[in-house]
Amino acid sequence: MNIHEIVLDDGGMNLLSSEMLVWIGSEVARLPSCLVAEMDGQPGNLGTRQPILVLRSARPGLFAAGADMEEMRRFDANHAEEFARLGQETFAAIERLPFVTIAIIDGDCFGGALDLALAFDLRFATPRSRFSHPGAKLGIVTGFGGTSRWSKAMTPAAAKQLFLANRVLSAEEALSIGVVDNVGDAFDDEMQRVRELDPRTTRLLKELTLHGDRLTASQRLLLAARLGHLYDR
Repeated sequence: MNIHEIVLDDGGMNLLSSEMLVWIGSEVARLPSCLVAEMDGQPGNLGTRQPILVLRSARPGLFAAGADMEEMRRFDANHAEEFARLGQETFAAIERLPFVTIAIIDGDCFGGALDLALAFDLRFATPRSRFSHPGAKLGIVTGFGGTSRWSKAMTPAAAKQLFLANRVLSAEEALSIGVVDNVGDAFDDEMQRVRELDPRTTRLLKELTLHGDRLTASQRLLLAARLGHLYDR
């Protein structure tokens, strides 16, 4: 089905340790080359189906519990900077992927795990999912680039409910403020609709989403011309 999965399972709380972040990064880096080839309009085995990257947990009722606090307590300043850079580079690599990425969340999605989910294009959650970012309570601010992504997903008032009111949000509350895009027990219909997208158009749309605010009118026209060239092939 042209779906590549990254499945979180550390045998415990799915903590975002350095080891877990390196592993996620390696999984992203080794995505089948045919996916990227399809995005470039090159011959491949995918036909016109939209490739999808799905992130999910193997542990029912738990997506991930956030950064590994025990590891963080051992950090000096240099280690803390390296850890933050590792998280930022890993999440940015996901955000830059030229095809649709979906985080399927079942259960608790707290702290750094929420930062990770926000790096995906779409977030689908089961009704029992919960969302929280307790950094302020713990005396820390995320170093994974989550603050910039929060502002794209929700209003400042909604962000305050998560980060200043120290609330744990239900799946429906998360849906109402834009943290997730859908709530349900299964997402076959949503996945099918995504798969029907044209993969070349998806790539250009993602480029515009990431960089459109920094493009001039002429640059946007060049992107449109590029899309027309792809369809002329």
